[in-house]
Amino acid sequence: MSDIDFLPERIRLQRQRLAHLKRQGLLLLLCIAAMAGLTVIRQHRIAQAAADVTMLNNCYRNIQDDLGRIPPLEHLMADLMIKKRIDGELGSRTDCTAVLAELCRVMPANVSLRSLEMQTADFKTDNKSARPVVDSSAAQRSEEGVKRVRIVLEGLAPTDVDIANFIGQLSSSCLFEDVNMSYSKSIPFRGRVAREFQASCYLAK
Repeated sequence: MSDIDFLPERIRLQRQRLAHLKRQGLLLLLCIAAMAGLTVIRQHRIAQAAADVTMLNNCYRNIQDDLGRIPPLEHLMADLMIKKRIDGELGSRTDCTAVLAELCRVMPANVSLRSLEMQTADFKTDNKSARPVVDSSAAQRSEEGVKRVRIVLEGLAPTDVDIANFIGQLSSSCLFEDVNMSYSKSIPFRGRVAREFQASCYLAK
């Protein structure tokens, strides 16, 4: 059974136009909502991209700062390698002028040096109380010893007491280690009798 509409045609057309307008309005609302959603999503992506750009700029600046630190660090590394080689081959990085200045400081006024000799020598250490070395290369280096600068002093003094005072001053200095007396003997010197002595020590590492 079919429905028969007895309304005038004008009213039926108005209802159709109203329904059409409602559908268009609903479609327009759906489009506006979709555009708003897309706008929010794009704004979020833009903000995230801006944050990523800021982070990349910070990383770039940090990398530039690190690259700027490389030349000074390379120069410092070269100096340290030179000092390491000097320390390994010569046994000490102490300047000769510092050694002479320290000798002048500790030497009594009535003691004079006749000769001063500095030479590099292999210093043997007593490893009996040390912990055993597992590494074979480290054990070999321990057997070979280390390089140390040995100083041999020859001088003149009026008495043995002056020599003992000089040896004591050498032993108390932080620049010299293992001070030993080699010999002391009487010799004629300018019509008088003086004491000739020889001592040796090592420069501190």
